[in-house]
Amino acid sequence: MQRACSPKIAVGYPTKSHGFRQSSSNRSTAFGSRFSSRRVDRAESSKAIIASASSAELVKDLASKFEILGHVEFKEGRGGLPTAVLKHACGSSAEITLFGGCVTSWKQASGDEVLYIRPDAVFDKSKPISGGIPHCFPQFGPGEMQQHGFARNLDWEVVGSSADPQPDDRDPEIEIALIDNEYTKKMWPHDFMVAYSISLHGETLKTDMRVLNKGSEAFDFTAALHSYFEVAGVENARVNGLKGLEYLDKTEDANNPPKKEEDRDSIAFTGPVDSVYLKSAGHVELDVGTGAAISIDSKNWLDTVVWSPWTAMPDCYKEFVCVENAQFSEPIVLKPGESWRAETEMKIVNL
Repeated sequence: MQRACSPKIAVGYPTKSHGFRQSSSNRSTAFGSRFSSRRVDRAESSKAIIASASSAELVKDLASKFEILGHVEFKEGRGGLPTAVLKHACGSSAEITLFGGCVTSWKQASGDEVLYIRPDAVFDKSKPISGGIPHCFPQFGPGEMQQHGFARNLDWEVVGSSADPQPDDRDPEIEIALIDNEYTKKMWPHDFMVAYSISLHGETLKTDMRVLNKGSEAFDFTAALHSYFEVAGVENARVNGLKGLEYLDKTEDANNPPKKEEDRDSIAFTGPVDSVYLKSAGHVELDVGTGAAISIDSKNWLDTVVWSPWTAMPDCYKEFVCVENAQFSEPIVLKPGESWRAETEMKIVNL
């Protein structure tokens, strides 16, 4: 029997509708197999293809190897950038731009967009994509290397795709990878691999990030998914689920932020916000201002970041809020051969 999508609820703009389907099961995949030598070899092979192929040629090559018609497809996206498209039978979709490994679209079955791309975003590889779900790795924020690290301004490689059967539908998934190279080693002299899976379960967007130390020495890193979400006016948005947590208020001092305790049930936006909530519980909701919210559940992401630039971005600050899964307060340390994994599940819920 075909599962129907859930009733629609307003998100984004008051006249638009979004829905969600509860996820009843998770895929069980052996974590260790994600980092088999075959996976690394595939990623290395894809790097050679990207170096020599035009965008159109690359899209054609990816389609021949990884396309699952009607579920996982490839196209030249914005700026001609190679882009993977996930399509679920219920009508939801997601797009992943290989430059930066960035999820640039997540639409509900109604066709309504959940993510936000800033109007100043460019798609010519001159800088990271401003919007969607960019990566921060191996550094969150400022530090010894460029802001937020290098993962968001490099080409990622496709290493796998699937559309595994669920009780009634097939859940489309793509796995991409980033491997150390000469460019990364100039900033961060380590042998590593990041594998990142994005999938749709009904209208629910799932991400699964794994980091492997391929080298002979230990390294540490911080990371985040810098998620931009569309809201129906920033003044109407609220973030729920962070009361009682300690947080770093970077609006007072970005380099040495004071630590505070959150005493609000709901965080409203009346000025710039740049807060890192420490050791958050793994569940947070962004009320987008229309009676619906984006529910974010995470595993192994230790912290939550809430950001609004306010009038520092006068052309767009009213249209989005960032609620980010992060690993910042306690850097991850990986010994040779060790790996780390973190997951998210995002869906639309009624309030």
